[in-house]
Amino acid sequence: MLTDAKLRKINGKSIEKRIELSDANGLSVRITPTGVIAFQYRYKIDGKPRRMTLGQYDELSLKEARELVAEYRKLVSVGRDPITVRDMQIETNIQAATVEDCINAWLGSASASRLVKRDHWDRALKRHVSSYVGNMIVDDMAISHWQPVFKRMRENGAETFSGEVLSRMKTIFSYCIRTEMIKRNPVADLRIIDVGKPAKSGKRNFSDGEISAFWKAVEASTITYQNQLFLKLLLLTACRGVELRLAKKSEFDLKGRVWRVPDENSKTREPFERGLSHKAVELLEIAFSLYKDFSQVFPPAAIKEDRPMSAGVPLNMAKQLRDEMDIDHWSIHDLRRTAKTKMSELGVAPHVSEKVLGHKLGGVLAVYDQHSYLREQQNALDLLAAHIQSCVDSTNP
Repeated sequence: MLTDAKLRKINGKSIEKRIELSDANGLSVRITPTGVIAFQYRYKIDGKPRRMTLGQYDELSLKEARELVAEYRKLVSVGRDPITVRDMQIETNIQAATVEDCINAWLGSASASRLVKRDHWDRALKRHVSSYVGNMIVDDMAISHWQPVFKRMRENGAETFSGEVLSRMKTIFSYCIRTEMIKRNPVADLRIIDVGKPAKSGKRNFSDGEISAFWKAVEASTITYQNQLFLKLLLLTACRGVELRLAKKSEFDLKGRVWRVPDENSKTREPFERGLSHKAVELLEIAFSLYKDFSQVFPPAAIKEDRPMSAGVPLNMAKQLRDEMDIDHWSIHDLRRTAKTKMSELGVAPHVSEKVLGHKLGGVLAVYDQHSYLREQQNALDLLAAHIQSCVDSTNP
């Protein structure tokens, strides 16, 4: 018998080859080498074996899969083929859905609502997709309708983003097929290399000398003081840029040196506690004092409204610093990678630094070890802050 615990443990984990695990009454799961779990129902009609895919584990629970099988078993018992019955229902339910209909349906789905970058994709798809092919009927589209969409992005220098849009549209159309809005995925046969280029996995982290150069460049830049604090805190806390950009003062217990990141700002969509170093608390106290009546820690510096700064501001900060630093290309996310790497070099235990980053612990630790390791996180980040300061001091004249 299958259990949710067993499926959670397997989900998303790479395996050597495709396998199947049985439940009961014809229900089983098919697991691909990349860890994708799909429910399926095996049965016989007129003595012939049939297999029916019910949906992926991320979209369908074990309980829901069992309920579907119970309904389909009733059909089989009276000689009706569940696949035929479902296909007939799809034909009845499917309307002439447009690309924009599909995008909006996906944006309103449970899976999209859990994405930290949902609003980013809302804006990006409207700008790069809906404005050009939004009114087209999906089931009537050919690949030739999509080629100009991706060509336009490539010609604007966004080859990597073009590939990301393709991946996102595949996800959207797959969702709409599962929810019976459309019959086919018009971009299913396209690959990222056909429309752009794959995103490179980041490996960049700062050396001690580059940490010093970054810190001093921040202080010498014309970036506003509050945004200088923002950049320093990214390195001191090892947080994601979006976590700090959206952070509210109510999330912080500065006296206890704790930052409680809420689920809506967490990439995993689960809240977690991050320890803070004494140096980070010092900078946060300054940031809080800049806009005493605001709930937001880092509002827009120019407009001074009680709302988060826009997503593009940190990217512009990095670009400005890159122009002023004699360092190879780097990104905002490299600060987080640098903090993790330096903590490892300083002897911080991996499970502690993973907690600092807000990652889920792997294997059985994720299930049985629910300790926040706050004191250990605080000690680790104090070590990191001291190391950063030593890097800066070592290059002072």
